Amino acid sequence: MSPRTGPRTPDDVVTHLREAAHAIPDVRFDTPAVLATAQRALRRRRRRQTVAGAVTAGLLALTVASPVRLPGVGTLTMPGGHQVRTVLGLEDPAAPAPARPGFDLSELLGLFTSEPPSPETMAEEVASLQTHVLPVLKDIQPTWYEQAPCDILEYPRGTFSDNGTCGGRPAEQPFDALARANLNRILAAVEQSGVPTNELMNARYAPDGTVKSAGFLRSGGGIEWNFAYLYSPDEQPREWQSALGPVTITPIGDTGWWFEKSPND
Repeated sequence: MSPRTGPRTPDDVVTHLREAAHAIPDVRFDTPAVLATAQRALRRRRRRQTVAGAVTAGLLALTVASPVRLPGVGTLTMPGGHQVRTVLGLEDPAAPAPARPGFDLSELLGLFTSEPPSPETMAEEVASLQTHVLPVLKDIQPTWYEQAPCDILEYPRGTFSDNGTCGGRPAEQPFDALARANLNRILAAVEQSGVPTNELMNARYAPDGTVKSAGFLRSGGGIEWNFAYLYSPDEQPREWQSALGPVTITPIGDTGWWFEKSPND
C-alpha cells in the first residue's frame, strides 16, 4: 500500500513496471555476414583437423623412415625411430640407434610460407573455371559445396552432407543418389579445370540460371592466408575487414574475375 495513493492492484504494479522499463532496441541480423562467419569457422575447424592429421601422419612417417635428408635442414632422425622400426621388424634390434643431428627450425618453418599465384597463373585458372565449371554450375545451381572429409552440397533440392549434420544447416540431410551424382558432376568439372579448389562460396544466379557471382576457395594460402577466385562480371566484390586485418581484392585483367586475399582467422 502507498500512503499517498492507497492500495495498489496487480494491474497498477504491471503498469508501473512497464512505464519504468527501458526500451529495448530492435535487433537486426545481417544474415549473409552471420552465414559467412559460420562458414569460416567451419573451414577453420576442418583445417585444424586436417593439419593435425597431416602432422601426425608426417611424424609417424618420419619416425619410421628416419634418418632422412631434408634439403636446407640436413639429416634428421626422429626420436624413437629405431625402437619403432624394431617393433615393426624393419630393423635389427641389435643394431645401434643412429645419432640425432640438430637442425635449423627457422629453415624448416620457412616451408610453411605461401605466395599468391602469379598473374599468368591466375588468368589461366579463372579461364579454366569459366570454361569447365561455370556451365555445370548453371545446370545444377549450387550455392555452396565443399569437398572435405565430410562432403557438403547446398543447392535448390536442399542441403546434403555425408552424415547429414556436418554442414550445420537446418534441414540438412545425408546425400541421396541424385545429390551425390550432382556433386560428383561438379567435382569432375573442377578436376578437369585443373584449379586447386575444393569449395564454392556464395554463388548467385540470374533467373535464366546464368551465374551472377561465385567464389572459389583456392589452396596455397597456407596457415597465414585464405586465397579465393571471385567471379563477379557486373560489379566489384564488396571489400571487407576481417578480425585480423583488411582483405585485398584485385581484378584479374578485364575478365570479370577477382583475386581475394584475406588473413586466415
